[in-house]
Amino acid sequence: MLKLLAADGIDSEIQAHYRLIASVRDTIGMHTHDFFELFLILKGSVVHIINGKRQLLQENTLVFIRDRDVHYYEQTTDSDCQFINLSFNREVLDDLVAFLGEGFPSERLLEPVMPPSTVLSKMEKEYVRYRLGQLSLIPQEKKLAVKAEVRAILTDLFSRYIKAEADPVELTGQPGWFKDLCREVRKKEHFTQGTAALVGLSDKSHAYLCRMFRKHLGMSPTQYINELRMSYAENLLLNTDMEIVEISLEIGLENVSYFYDLFKRRHSLTPHRYRQFGIVHR
Repeated sequence: MLKLLAADGIDSEIQAHYRLIASVRDTIGMHTHDFFELFLILKGSVVHIINGKRQLLQENTLVFIRDRDVHYYEQTTDSDCQFINLSFNREVLDDLVAFLGEGFPSERLLEPVMPPSTVLSKMEKEYVRYRLGQLSLIPQEKKLAVKAEVRAILTDLFSRYIKAEADPVELTGQPGWFKDLCREVRKKEHFTQGTAALVGLSDKSHAYLCRMFRKHLGMSPTQYINELRMSYAENLLLNTDMEIVEISLEIGLENVSYFYDLFKRRHSLTPHRYRQFGIVHR
């Protein structure tokens, strides 16, 4: 099996390499490497074969690849794929983990069989594309400046998006009923009803659900439901002309002030500013 080496493709002074991959045809076959990667799907979809498993990755998916993962890409039958990739040396990750400190769950990034991934909102995708694109604006002869920017970008992206927080639809080790519940409640007709939907769908008591959500996801049922509500609200803000009051009602929140509070805690922006920012960066 092909093993790619940092010494062959990554500048030792910069310790990272950024590139745009215009087509799945431009990728290589099954391989591993002695460096790490962060890649983002910009357009289309791709079949990602990683550590013996097949994943269908859609647009806006951000994936962290470790230095022991074995993977390659296959084109889907109905579309090609364009993505951006940032490769970086182990030393960069070690420095990042040391900087973020003990509160950053690095072992949950590195130890699981499957690498972490997350699906971003459209605005988040544009933000990641913008941040990575900054690397191409720095003259390559200014290697120390590029090196510093790489570390600043990775610190930003890891602290924002790659936190080893399990995606609710990609659960492992949980009871079957709990997995089914988390998948089912992602439907709009359920999560807009609040935690009552969890109780009704599972036929479990609210107290028992609280214990299970804390145990398996590290959050309360209310937090879980509100995460789904906020994700749906993001899409409505970016892709519709609905008034913010209408969006609040659409996601099941009659208290608009509470909606604003939840949204600002998640994005440090009001829904109105989030919409403005998303339009500008499309």
